[in-house]
Amino acid sequence: MKIKAIRTSLLFAGILVLFTGCNSVFQDFTPERIPENPSGIYTFSFTGNIPKGNRIEGSERAEITINGKSYPMTRSSADDLTFTYDYKMPPGITEARYYYTLSWDYQGANSVKEAARYSTQETGKVYHARLINRYPIQLVNDRGPAGSRIPIVGSGFSSQDVVMVGGVEAATTIHSANSLEFTVPALPAGKAYQVTLRTGGGDLVAGNFKVDEATLRVQPQSLSIASGDTDFLIIELDNPAPLGGLYVDAQTDIPASLIIPEINIPEGSRSVNVNITGGEPGNGILVLTVPGFGAVDVQVSVF
Repeated sequence: MKIKAIRTSLLFAGILVLFTGCNSVFQDFTPERIPENPSGIYTFSFTGNIPKGNRIEGSERAEITINGKSYPMTRSSADDLTFTYDYKMPPGITEARYYYTLSWDYQGANSVKEAARYSTQETGKVYHARLINRYPIQLVNDRGPAGSRIPIVGSGFSSQDVVMVGGVEAATTIHSANSLEFTVPALPAGKAYQVTLRTGGGDLVAGNFKVDEATLRVQPQSLSIASGDTDFLIIELDNPAPLGGLYVDAQTDIPASLIIPEINIPEGSRSVNVNITGGEPGNGILVLTVPGFGAVDVQVSVF
């Protein structure tokens, strides 16, 4: 009997290590600030992460407890443990305090048993979501090149609000409480980036914006420089350089023949003059690249 008791204790301790050793069982997808909608129905969701071990797959079930009342959740994917629940917010209620319960069956030594995990075991507190009536409604345009100005219409905008594109701060102009615009920063073209409005009360998602390739113009398109002499290039943009300016990367296959300073197009400027000094004689190419812009090749001859 003593040996059996020891084995039982070890098994129980192993189960505790298995379930308490998980760094993150619950990944909550419900934002802390939820824009109000006319229907008053709001989706709460999470993904669970529990080891397979002797868990019986397909037995997993979830429940959400909101403001003291519990509701069964629906599994939205057979491939992972993602559960959702559409909650009808009662009239006059603008906040929800909630937590999740994830249960499953597992094969014990002699029978099938049940295990459960609560999100409060991880966080030490319940989650909190609040309805807001201040949020961006939409991006007027969902694509454009770096430097273009994109309006957002919504409600409750303030002078402290700043637009972020892919995590990069964009120059933001507030026109009114219902209208603002931002300048697309220099990001790699051909990709879509999340646009968020950073406010004093948190970040609000405005949508996704695809950065198209912008045009970088260079004059002249070829240079012929005597060794020791200096000539110049003019680099031009269609739109003013965004917040922080633009760094132009200059690379050449004849580095001993060209002396090139660091090139930056100042914030708000549309062009910059760049002095190029001839070094050792040689013929090659100077390649100018900027994130979000097509690369430009300049033929160079140093004699």
